[in-house]
Amino acid sequence: VHGDSKILILQMQTSLKQYLLVAILCSLYLVQAIESRQKHMTELLSLKTHHQKLVTSVFLTNDEKYVVSGSFDRIIAYNRETNVSTELVVQPHFQPEFQVQRVVGTSDSQYAVYGTDEPAIRILNIESKTEVLVQKLTSKKAIRNIQISSDDKYIATAQMGGNIQVWSWNKSSNSLKLEYEIANQSYILSTRLTISQDNKYLVAVQETDLKVWDLSTGNSLFEIIDAHARSILSVTISSDNTKIFTGSADGYIKIWSMSRRQKIEALQAKNDKIYSLVLTSNNRYLIYIQGDYENSFLGIYDLSDQKQIQKEYFNINLFNLFLSRDNKHLVTSNQDNVITLYEPSLEQLKEDIQQTPDAVDNKYSLSA
Repeated sequence: VHGDSKILILQMQTSLKQYLLVAILCSLYLVQAIESRQKHMTELLSLKTHHQKLVTSVFLTNDEKYVVSGSFDRIIAYNRETNVSTELVVQPHFQPEFQVQRVVGTSDSQYAVYGTDEPAIRILNIESKTEVLVQKLTSKKAIRNIQISSDDKYIATAQMGGNIQVWSWNKSSNSLKLEYEIANQSYILSTRLTISQDNKYLVAVQETDLKVWDLSTGNSLFEIIDAHARSILSVTISSDNTKIFTGSADGYIKIWSMSRRQKIEALQAKNDKIYSLVLTSNNRYLIYIQGDYENSFLGIYDLSDQKQIQKEYFNINLFNLFLSRDNKHLVTSNQDNVITLYEPSLEQLKEDIQQTPDAVDNKYSLSA
């Protein structure tokens, strides 16, 4: 073999070795990614629902028996014991005035509570598939969001335009009583609600503003105007009532101090929208959905170590996120109305609530 040929062969061998090394490294990376997913999130169920319209909310009953989903056309309960899906439909065919924006479950796992465009608060018995209560509202503005306290005592609704009503529910007499109404001076397109786990606080995000009230009295505690540059899409509060987490279309998750009533951290997710976020009961792990119009990421951020421990890519939009109160199950839904049930297995997930000192104006990236 001539000298030039020898050099060419040596170069080809070197290139081949480099390609093999890259292939091995890629394989190791994929294995590590799979192991990471298996470590933090186990898929238990993937269900293509019979909704004809977009699923707007999902939840798992506390007894873990039913996965309930609501959409503009119907409410469906999937029985995990029998693997049967049942339509919980008030009318034979849903009319536009019965569109469901959000459905939530009671602590005893018996009822699904939802608001409609009618507008009305409706309560269904999941097991018997019967409607047990209908409370029509005097205002003609559609209900856009609804939440129920963990003791099932209070139901909070947000209507188109931004008005918020808080009702007390007497289960023994099966009746609702309007406790108070929070009216808005200006027209608000979007309101999202959450209630603290101890039922002390009602938190709302309206467009770009963050507002907090005493749940039992309706007294305003504080508000932060222009908390985000763009619409706030999700909100949650820590179980110790020290922090509020907001996710926005501006690509940021912001953490607010309840005592200081100011921002203490900002987590950036590139230019993606933060569609939904939930917090584990020990206040350590933040689980969130970020994405654009074509794809999404399901991420887990360790607030204690200030690092991302999982970020899974989906080539489809995820919209809804639900975490069970015991942190054992996570439910998502996507634009194709596929509902997925996961079992998170995070280290220290069941530890007692950990208090962490507030930081001031720190910024961490969710993009890693």
